[in-house]
Amino acid sequence: MTARLLDGLAALAARYDAYLLDQFGVLHDGTNVYPGVLDCLEALKEAGKRVVILSNSGTRREANRERLAGLGIPSALYEDFVTSGEVTRAYLNSAPAELRAENSGGGALRCLPLVGASERAILAGLNVAEAASVEEADFVMVASFGQEPPPRGAFDDVLAAARRRGLTLVCANPDVKGVSPKGLIHAPGAVAADYEAAGGKVVYIGKPHPLIYRHVLQNLSPVPPSRVLAVGDSLSHDIAGAQGVGIASALVIEGIHQEELGDPGQTQAFDSRLAALERRYHAQADYLLRRLAW
Repeated sequence: MTARLLDGLAALAARYDAYLLDQFGVLHDGTNVYPGVLDCLEALKEAGKRVVILSNSGTRREANRERLAGLGIPSALYEDFVTSGEVTRAYLNSAPAELRAENSGGGALRCLPLVGASERAILAGLNVAEAASVEEADFVMVASFGQEPPPRGAFDDVLAAARRRGLTLVCANPDVKGVSPKGLIHAPGAVAADYEAAGGKVVYIGKPHPLIYRHVLQNLSPVPPSRVLAVGDSLSHDIAGAQGVGIASALVIEGIHQEELGDPGQTQAFDSRLAALERRYHAQADYLLRRLAW
């Protein structure tokens, strides 16, 4: 059964006390804030709702806060900004033994950053050393491609060597695709998926995996999960993730799935396409929104 299409979140204000909002594809496209977003955030604040931005960004919290502020979304309009990069940092701070390579010499874990700056920002201040090569590494990490991703096969040789050594790839952004002003772009999750498909081990941190949700829900206490709504544009990440931890969700259809879904005004065709996507991703939203609006 197709979820109900709503004009905005005002219709749900009496039902939910806390809102987990995705970033790219819901608030902005990386360059421009979508129409109606500021009005919606202001209305949520006026209604006394708790708003958390929950993003698969592989960069840290403050960098994302600064990006939003630069786009015109002040931090006063939301309570917290939780990124998969920040949760990855907390995970690595515990020095997980499962990341240590066989025959490792002990001491600090050694990480080979796949891209560079984004991974180094996560590692800064941790007891994790940067490896110069696959041969020196305990694990490999990919965090962020930004708005100009490298070619899909740019890391094939490095990752093939990492698989031969049995190294784990830590993926701090499970998104396979991202939204940009130029259209859809591939994201770090695509590289991680290729690594896993070839037999490599991957630790994913971010939506739809439960660790990031446990972190957020704990911070939202005493609001119960039944009073929390997740809003996102990805069935495979935002909606599946919410479904996996038992919270309600609303799918923004003018986001990453816009081309696949088409116009919701063409009801029969739209419903058929949506049902096919839901089957593909094993996820179904409770509500639909054209875009984030009040």
